[in-house]
Amino acid sequence: MDAFGLALGLVLNFETLATILLAAMFGLFVGAIPGLTATMATALLVPITFYMAPIPAIAAIISCTAMAITAGDLPGTLLRIPGTPASAAYVEDSYRMAQNGQAGMAIGIGVIGSVLGGLFGFVFLLFAAPALAKAALGFSSFEYFWLAVLGLSCAALISSGGLAKGALALLLGLFISQVGLDPLTATPRFTFGLTELFGGISFIPTMIGMFAVGEVMRAGRRAMAEVPQMNLKNPF
Repeated sequence: MDAFGLALGLVLNFETLATILLAAMFGLFVGAIPGLTATMATALLVPITFYMAPIPAIAAIISCTAMAITAGDLPGTLLRIPGTPASAAYVEDSYRMAQNGQAGMAIGIGVIGSVLGGLFGFVFLLFAAPALAKAALGFSSFEYFWLAVLGLSCAALISSGGLAKGALALLLGLFISQVGLDPLTATPRFTFGLTELFGGISFIPTMIGMFAVGEVMRAGRRAMAEVPQMNLKNPF
């Protein structure tokens, strides 16, 4: 409790609070633009934090990251294109609510969920972080492998299109992740002789692009359906 009170005293001052406000506004701007993720917002903010005191610098990075992830719900709700990868899980639900005239409710639910999740995570880590750190130090490649298998299996099982569709999407994602140089032998895999693919295909642009291309195609199909058909026999 003494350490907690000391931490509050370091945070609750004008400099730190003003830094949190400015960093949150920057994170809101970056997260609301599809393709500009919270990781990019943090990377752009890190050079600035080199010239700041340690406490405001850490507060700026945390607030910028949290706000950017939260702001990723805005384009997901309004444009069906998630602003950050964290918003991709429920972009379909929020977009359908926006189509039904409930865009404000969808964004409000996302903000409230982010606040509650952040508070719960803070309280949980406050007490469980030492035990989690000890458990993580005991992890080996065996445990990491089965943890990855569990995550991939859960992703395929909870897919809205059924098990077969989820498994197919999972295999497609695993194939895309194999493109590039082998991390152990540096052997090119599925690069087709293109040096641009030696670095692999980045996950975030691929995911955002797949959502964006799908929505652009849907919008084009709706626009073509609304165009009145011309009477070629009697154009006048």
